[in-house]
Amino acid sequence: MYSEEKLKEAIETYNKIASVYAKYTEDKLIQFQLARFESMLPGKKILDVGCGSGRDTLYFHDDGFDSIGIDLAEKMVEEAKKRAPDSKFKKMDFRKMAFKDSSFGGVWSVNSLVHTPREQIIPTLKEFHRVLSDKGIVYISVKRGEGEKEEFDEKYDNKSRTFVYFEMKEMQDYLEQAGFKIISAECNDVWVEIFAEKI
Repeated sequence: MYSEEKLKEAIETYNKIASVYAKYTEDKLIQFQLARFESMLPGKKILDVGCGSGRDTLYFHDDGFDSIGIDLAEKMVEEAKKRAPDSKFKKMDFRKMAFKDSSFGGVWSVNSLVHTPREQIIPTLKEFHRVLSDKGIVYISVKRGEGEKEEFDEKYDNKSRTFVYFEMKEMQDYLEQAGFKIISAECNDVWVEIFAEKI
């Protein structure tokens, strides 16, 4: 079972690979989803949870949105600040955030829940719900599959990270239990992607 210890190991790994990770994610923008997300928002404030090296936070900022990126890996936050010095970044746990209720029009979560213990997914999604304004939008992308798996990547010096996998219906159910209405849900062999609205 995925544990807090595994999460700490993942954070340590991201701290070690932060500069390399920033280089490899530079050009991997998911532009259709980004543009669709922006078009759905009820306001201009966006929270990028698990922002990594700040790629998407910068994209939102450059499009005129008031975007804030948060991540638990301190070195990732440092890389993000280098990449996007005019954007805002904080080291913060997205499972318990220091933001007021209804602070954001959108919460953007790309591949960040994959390191969250499964039993904490619904409470985490409720936290996303809390910081969203009325009719706020959340975008979730997670790895598709079952269970969890430790992975090693040559690009990142074979440092290990344990990933939690989800099926689309499972993630839809979690979102609905957390107070969201599903707008759209898609999956392929690798990813599950869901847009949902706070109700």
